[in-house]
Amino acid sequence: MKKSEQTKAKIVDAVISLINQDKKISVHNIAKKSKTGYGTFYEHFSSIDDVHSEAITKIITVGLTWVEDESKNNQLSHKSNIFKIYLSWFLVINAFKNYHITIWLKDHPSKINSLLTLGYPATKFWAQQAIKLKEESMFTSKNLKYFEMARPYFTWTIQNALTELQKGKTVVEIYRDLMKVINGLDLPLKIHKKYVQEVINFAKKNI
Repeated sequence: MKKSEQTKAKIVDAVISLINQDKKISVHNIAKKSKTGYGTFYEHFSSIDDVHSEAITKIITVGLTWVEDESKNNQLSHKSNIFKIYLSWFLVINAFKNYHITIWLKDHPSKINSLLTLGYPATKFWAQQAIKLKEESMFTSKNLKYFEMARPYFTWTIQNALTELQKGKTVVEIYRDLMKVINGLDLPLKIHKKYVQEVINFAKKNI
């Protein structure tokens, strides 16, 4: 990685650290946290919104990588592909639970769709693998087609989740409520509920 890329990554990591510490995202705080100067910040980012966007994108990407890389994640090594799809929805809500992220996304709703798009290749692959491996006998290419058609609806659900997060609801509560109205893979209700509960149980122990 080039020095300029290292510096840029250092600034983004500083923003993520400030977010996790619930501190104000300002150029002053970012520069102090990353041990860089004001000028260095503006060499890489045009504004606070610009770096905020990159930081949130990295948070989502890291979450997806955590699910995808079974070699580094024994907790998921025996989980099904369908489970991973359900878990990815939980992780998106969990990534947005921080107050600063929630407020920023509420002010930049167009960013939500681009963030969700990051997970589409992985979730499509998992769905295809689930069909190939016949993880659920009734899960076929028709379910995958339904899933792809339903994707635009997920943006609305995340907007709704942000509102509920602002009200103080927990990620588990929001996930459970959203899954009552969303069945993204069009699975039989009993099986859908099974995966929702499995994710909640897993999240309570591991997330």
